[in-house]
Amino acid sequence: MGCQELFIFLYLISRAVAFNNFCLPLDKIKTFWRMIRDIGKLETANFDILIIGGGITGSAIAWDAALRGHKTALIEKKDFGHATSSATSKLIHGGLRYLAKFDLPVVRESLRERRLLEQNLPHQAFPLPFLMPLYEYSSKPRWMLNLGLFLYDLLSYDKNELKDPDKHLDSHKWLSKEETLKLEPFLETKGLKGSYRYYDVLNRHPERSNLDYILSASEKGAVCANYIKFEDFIFTEKNGKKTITAISANDEISGKKIKINAKIIVNATGPWGDIILSKIQEKPTRTLLRSKGIHLLFPKFHNNNAITIETRDKHHFFIVPWLNYSLIGTTDTKFTGDLENVKVTQDDVHSFLHQINMHIPVKLKEKDIVHAYAGIRPMVSESKAINTYEASRKHEIINHEKTDSIKGLVSVFGGKWTTSRSLAEETVDKLEKISKLKRVKSKTKVTPLSAGNIGERYSVFVDESVKKWSSDYSKDFIKRLIEYYGSHYENIIDLMKKDNKLSEVFDKDKNHVKAEIVHAIENEMAHHLDDILLRRCCLGNSGPPSKETLKNTVETMGKLLNWSKKQQEEEINKYLESQKIVD
Repeated sequence: MGCQELFIFLYLISRAVAFNNFCLPLDKIKTFWRMIRDIGKLETANFDILIIGGGITGSAIAWDAALRGHKTALIEKKDFGHATSSATSKLIHGGLRYLAKFDLPVVRESLRERRLLEQNLPHQAFPLPFLMPLYEYSSKPRWMLNLGLFLYDLLSYDKNELKDPDKHLDSHKWLSKEETLKLEPFLETKGLKGSYRYYDVLNRHPERSNLDYILSASEKGAVCANYIKFEDFIFTEKNGKKTITAISANDEISGKKIKINAKIIVNATGPWGDIILSKIQEKPTRTLLRSKGIHLLFPKFHNNNAITIETRDKHHFFIVPWLNYSLIGTTDTKFTGDLENVKVTQDDVHSFLHQINMHIPVKLKEKDIVHAYAGIRPMVSESKAINTYEASRKHEIINHEKTDSIKGLVSVFGGKWTTSRSLAEETVDKLEKISKLKRVKSKTKVTPLSAGNIGERYSVFVDESVKKWSSDYSKDFIKRLIEYYGSHYENIIDLMKKDNKLSEVFDKDKNHVKAEIVHAIENEMAHHLDDILLRRCCLGNSGPPSKETLKNTVETMGKLLNWSKKQQEEEINKYLESQKIVD
């Protein structure tokens, strides 16, 4: 038995002891992939590539690098995807408004990647019809919108080159006022001329999508760990030139200080990018703009079309059908505050509600808000004076050996969720060249993520799975498991089959079972209550769970993580405080 196998064996033994009443006999545990938080390996291995940042950019880079066979590590100071990458409008789109800025390469790249996400993340990416109402106050005439949408269709010429016909997207179409109101009766009728209908894609659970990249990278050999906080670069210096050989970091779980060695370090920390560089740079390489965006969730007041609303001041917001809710986002305001304390404020809410209610007749109030969240978008700009709404979503990959005489460090700035895969491919190509790693062609275009490996047609996979388990579980239950876990959904069933206590529901409203908590901790590296509620089971993303649900969750977690009653209460209080709309 090798060191890694011995470590995993001892880890499973320790977890089984902590499991207490939920303990599974080891000889009956079915073997499936477990993402182990291997701090020992982080300390002792010499990695080809070390990525700082577990948002979608860093996670996609880890997936691409690991799939090519490079010895890869990734660390994240909190939980994977805890910030910007989860605080999205849940859309995968080409960016229609970038056409007006003639950012045709960005739009084309986005539309190509939209198709690849439908293909490689089939349990999360789904076609979504959009309506773009045209009013008398609209800044662009109908012919211009038609031209823009024609170009949008043209740039997505390969959108239906998918084996799953359910993932195909129709081209745009003009709808009369009457046809528009038949689809979405809630819209303002005064001044309405009609609407254009077009298609983009829904990213159903972006936090799970982000995690899918981490799980996939880990399965291919990457060593990934959350709650590892970067502290500083370790380097040698000769003739004014620095060579980074490692980093120092702090394990926030154990409190242990660690050192991680790598041939090249990737700074993929999004809004924190320039803060990381301040550890080694005297002057910033690039000006990093930060834009705050908030989203508000309401009980569903519209049908199943996403609505693109152009405002009178020539901005826009989306109304997105998500689960049984109407999600409205997003704002776009320059942010200069504390990145560690980004929350939705009363001012944010009042300002956004005022804007929303000026453009739809459903007069929404603060008391109607089911859930609210905020995120910070990082953008690269030559000037701090530029309006963040006008800033490009182009990305930059900076080799600091050329710009700052710092060898062994690359920073990735900008980009967006939709184009994260292509950005990762471009980044790893450059890393291979810079570090003289073996040149290997990227395979991420044609390789489904691990949880997305469901065959050619999603609906067939769902139907066959429902049929397979029809004698034991309801259709809705199996469909929900697949919605969250994709091809890994049977991991939950395995746990339930081994111990019937894990079939108990801990959230009566949404029918989540205790096996999901066990799975999140044992196999998906969850450590805290918010990891479970916001980024594993995701039930906190549609409003605050009941007191009973919170109690059930922390009690189950406490058995696995040896929490005292005081620690359980602290986890609940910390979670509730983080979700407040603040003054």
